[in-house]
Amino acid sequence: MKNILTLFSGFFLLLLGSFSLSAQVFTVTADTVHVPAFTGIVTPHDDVKNTTANDLTIKWHVDSTDFPADWLAGSAFGICDCNICRINVGGAVWNPSTNSGSTYSAIYGANAAHDSVGTFDLSLDYRFVTTNGTHWITITLWDNASGYSKTITYIVNRVANAVPTVANSSSEVNLYPNPATSELNLVYDAGADVKNIVVYNIIGKVMTVYKVTGNSANLNLENLSSGIYFVRLMNSHGAMVATKKFTKQ
Repeated sequence: MKNILTLFSGFFLLLLGSFSLSAQVFTVTADTVHVPAFTGIVTPHDDVKNTTANDLTIKWHVDSTDFPADWLAGSAFGICDCNICRINVGGAVWNPSTNSGSTYSAIYGANAAHDSVGTFDLSLDYRFVTTNGTHWITITLWDNASGYSKTITYIVNRVANAVPTVANSSSEVNLYPNPATSELNLVYDAGADVKNIVVYNIIGKVMTVYKVTGNSANLNLENLSSGIYFVRLMNSHGAMVATKKFTKQ
């Protein structure tokens, strides 16, 4: 009888472990993202990987934060999922009066390799805020169908006089042809440490993220509809290097 119970217990634990593993329908690059000292604009990100063969509707909201009031005011703070950027005007993302965050959702697409990646960024424009220091924000993402969830904590350090390692001038990025049809070329300073190029549409929705190296990039635009878009160059720390506008014909 004891052997039977032991066997049953082992089987139950194995089954439970298998269920827990299968419930992990997405992953994030890091549970904690440290944003180094800055004083202007920065877009720290954390990739979300869909590990299934189906599109996932991932919901998210801010759980808590100790961000100062001026860090949350107006368009100084926002969150960009893989579908759209939402800024905190009127407490749309986090309401400091009620200490609560609104719930939003985004569709993270799948592919046959079960490794489709979409972005999840903070959008911080702290050029005009006056409060300095290190503060944190926690955001929970979850999939209703499976009940699986992840919490990301961003630790942000804003300083009074950060010394930039690269210039933030868009004029230092050459972009051609513009207007573009099927592809777009960018040339920039290799010392800018550009690692990601993000394409946004006119309302701030993330369309594509390109991983790049060196001092140039060739972007395939065939999946974009005609219209006006922006490219944002990001360095290895998640800081924005430059932004340029282009037209897709």
